[in-house]
Amino acid sequence: MKIFLSLIVGTQFIVSSLVNATNVSGVVSTNTVWNTAGSPYIVTGNILVDTLVTLTIEPGVEVRLDSAKCIMVKGILNAIGTASDSIIITKNGTEAWSRIWLKPAVICSLKYCRIEYANNFALYSDIGDSIYMDHCTISNNICGAIHINGGISVITNNTITDNSFPISGLAAGLTIGGGISAVITQNIISNNSNGGYGGGISIYGLASDGLITITNNTITNNSAMLGGGMCIWTSSNGSSVKIDSNTITYNSTTFGGGGILINGSNVTVTNNILSNNFALTQGGAIFSGAAMIRHNTITYNMADSGGGAIYTCSGAPSPIYYNTIIDTSPSAIYNQGEGFIRTNNISATGYVVYNNGGSDLDARYNYWNITNTDTINAKIFDYFDDFSKGIVHYQMFFNAPFSDTIAPSAPINLTATKIVDSTFEISWTNPVDASGISEYYYRFPWSPRSDFDTTGVFYSLPDTITIVPDESLFVWLVDSSGNVDYNNRAFVYIVGIEEKSKIKTPSTTLRASQNPFIKSTIICYALPEKADVLLKICDISGRIVKTLVNGKKDAGSYEANFDTKGLVSGVYFATLNAGNISIRKKLILIK
Repeated sequence: MKIFLSLIVGTQFIVSSLVNATNVSGVVSTNTVWNTAGSPYIVTGNILVDTLVTLTIEPGVEVRLDSAKCIMVKGILNAIGTASDSIIITKNGTEAWSRIWLKPAVICSLKYCRIEYANNFALYSDIGDSIYMDHCTISNNICGAIHINGGISVITNNTITDNSFPISGLAAGLTIGGGISAVITQNIISNNSNGGYGGGISIYGLASDGLITITNNTITNNSAMLGGGMCIWTSSNGSSVKIDSNTITYNSTTFGGGGILINGSNVTVTNNILSNNFALTQGGAIFSGAAMIRHNTITYNMADSGGGAIYTCSGAPSPIYYNTIIDTSPSAIYNQGEGFIRTNNISATGYVVYNNGGSDLDARYNYWNITNTDTINAKIFDYFDDFSKGIVHYQMFFNAPFSDTIAPSAPINLTATKIVDSTFEISWTNPVDASGISEYYYRFPWSPRSDFDTTGVFYSLPDTITIVPDESLFVWLVDSSGNVDYNNRAFVYIVGIEEKSKIKTPSTTLRASQNPFIKSTIICYALPEKADVLLKICDISGRIVKTLVNGKKDAGSYEANFDTKGLVSGVYFATLNAGNISIRKKLILIK
């Protein structure tokens, strides 16, 4: 005997159950839960989760979508499975479904989900979304697995594999286009293929001051036209990308950048293992527009036309510091522009450096695995082989592998001299360092703490800085080998008390010292006048999970520690009520 039930929710969302299956379609206009009692859920028509509405999918639930059908979310999607009871989102029958489509202002949390057999980016987000994905498997999707276009996202501990983008397009695996920040960490991204940009990862169009962090991932066996493992396309608007401590192997490209292709500035490539990647033209491991490349192990990569290890473009320099390079290509480093190749340990079958640009190249303080000057000359292509090229300056090379692991001391005699209003000229004396000082970073006083978190944003120090009155400036030094000790910092109070008469009353502010964050973060707030203050943390349902401050506070700046003990990963909100002012800040917790 078959039992048929129908229910209309808000006159639009239709649910019907046939024995062990539940058919769903239409608009979800009230908070709704899909549980194991109704599983599997068959999406027979497009689903819309309306604004401010939450759809919760419980552990063990299977969602099957008919051909070309999608789940569009304008509200909140919570699909939180467990290690033993995952959530499955897949096709119903033989035909692929469309996508999970996240519209602006949405919050999406996915954990222990398996998402497969979509044909239009399995997960696609519009500008303004906040996405948290943990321990999910995204596989066998056509036209890409994940496309995140804006907002704040955390992609951690996922397996993104066997996805394709057969035509020229964005990454078959993971694409980040725009946005404030994204953390991509501890994922396995493998066997994805693309006819365009980035087989495994593609980054492009970042917002001003956007920060993408790609750390501790395994990126292997991906392929693309440009950037087999990943393709990074940045601008000069202040955004930055950090690629650190990844294993990038056996990726390939039909053009440049078998492991990584970088076009743009403010990209750092540090502490990665890049091996056995292949480019049909240039840059077997790295094709670099203007990246800082340091502390990487780059071995046995291949490029048919040159730069088996690294290919550098003309334009902005690509400093190459303290890498270990073993190369069997026609040339290990193929240089088109300006830059520095310092304190590397290099062994090459072909040319060590092929300088194809018209500028001279500083390649001193390297160990070439050769100690004979004539033999080194034969391993360098430059002005002395073609008078249109620049000279490779290599004299002052090491006779044994070089290693500098000691961080620089703090800046000496750090001073700030006022130029006009709140603009100051910064100066100091560098300490002696084996590798030489290469970079200068600064932060304002809320960051240097005894529990200093090194995952946050550093600011490169210009010659002059304009800041708000009554601030202290902290400065760190980084040497050419990439060493930095966060305890070795100098600070200077750069606005004296005499400036207070010029200070305008500040507005009420609220921010987090780290966001997204791991385990804990500091909630910083400022008050223009004395007020009754309530600072609380709520989960996405609005439930208060922590009260950090409840009492009267004088005008000034304050900090409160948000300890997340007992809380799970996901999206939370810090809300500050001060007098008649209310401010809310979205937070993303990673555990």
